[in-house]
Amino acid sequence: MSNTFIQTALAAAALAFVQQAGADTITITFDEIGITAGTILSNQYASLGVTFSPDAFSGAGSSSSGAHWATNTGMTVVASSGPDADVGELGSPTLVSGNVLHSLSDWLNEDGDASFRVSFTTPVNFFSATFAGVYDVADTRLFFFNGATPLGTVTGAGQSAGQFVLKSGPYADSITSVVVTPGSFYDWVGVDNITFAVPEPASYATLALGLGLLAFVRRRR
Repeated sequence: MSNTFIQTALAAAALAFVQQAGADTITITFDEIGITAGTILSNQYASLGVTFSPDAFSGAGSSSSGAHWATNTGMTVVASSGPDADVGELGSPTLVSGNVLHSLSDWLNEDGDASFRVSFTTPVNFFSATFAGVYDVADTRLFFFNGATPLGTVTGAGQSAGQFVLKSGPYADSITSVVVTPGSFYDWVGVDNITFAVPEPASYATLALGLGLLAFVRRRR
């Protein structure tokens, strides 16, 4: 068997391994089993490697309301339709449906601008969330962190009032948590479709093997 044939076969195999590298994308809709209207969101999704916690920020706020950050952010899941509906004006056709996490000025007795943190057991390389019922669009924001280090912020500035999707920037596999600020104290905001991508453990192995094969081919040459 010729060296050229071996090198070609190894190169093809290496590229195939490299192309397999990917990520598991998970979407939380708050309609999953065990999540119903009235659920207080916390660690119900721990099996997926994600937990939710209220009051991510404290002290002086930074929204158009002029309010400080809430110390009692509501984490109650509510229904967006049906006899138990507990919603504001979501927009049409609505981007959120079923159960949603929401925030409304004083509706949940919040004492300031709401904020909550989404924490990941394994760092993720993508995050997005759908918002509806937004009035102060620039106050709806995603803050990305690697540990305590800020990676960047995405805001609703430039979006039309009502509903939109915000997503992460190119932060590789380094997002360990995201702080979500759903509008200002004056807004009713429904949050839905929390989506994140976790690199597959197998992807690292196949990627390393693929790169190793490519290095072998180069050395042979």
